[in-house]
Amino acid sequence: MAAETASHPSRGRPPRVTAERLRRAILAIQGEVPSMAGLAERLGVGVATLYSHVRGQEELRRLAGDVVFDAWPPPEPRPGESWASWTHRWAREALEMAHRHPVVSAARPLAGGQLRYFERVMEKLVGYGFTPEEALFTFYSVVLLVLGVGAQLAATRAEEARADRSVWELFREARSDASDSLPILDGMVADTLPDQDRVFDDLVWFTLSGIARRRGEVLPARP
Repeated sequence: MAAETASHPSRGRPPRVTAERLRRAILAIQGEVPSMAGLAERLGVGVATLYSHVRGQEELRRLAGDVVFDAWPPPEPRPGESWASWTHRWAREALEMAHRHPVVSAARPLAGGQLRYFERVMEKLVGYGFTPEEALFTFYSVVLLVLGVGAQLAATRAEEARADRSVWELFREARSDASDSLPILDGMVADTLPDQDRVFDDLVWFTLSGIARRRGEVLPARP
């Protein structure tokens, strides 16, 4: 997805706000929920002009959710790929989507693009022989992981960026002035948190292993 840069022409006709320009500008705003002011700046128009196309922040959140969910369809299964391997890949891509576009966590539930995305994932799982009920359980289990881990990763990155230090460095600083006793934590020699991608992958595979057992299957060790 190519980012569209803001345009501020000094002469000639002002830029038009079209559905395609709105879509591209929304996708180009990453790492934050789009705002009316930020979207207007990216489009090179005034906020008043944008209000004639989007009626306010709440409508913008719904529109942005539709745009992002439609732009990030679940992956296509590879030849011979198992349902667990596919679901694992989908979980990774969904986490990346949530990281780039936090609006997916704030989108109005069960509307527009979100429902279309839901249907596409369900189609893939049903295609693997899942009943609709099994597919729903799997979808919901993975989405809870994605949203929970995604929110925690976003909070951690924001805190580290604000302090210009790692979370572990912040912990060490807090403990240096503390008078209470936390012997296990204070005795740790690690200087970083566990690898977050690895932790996420392990959590997903553990969840999928439980789903497999519900279906009378046994998954191999995590790939």
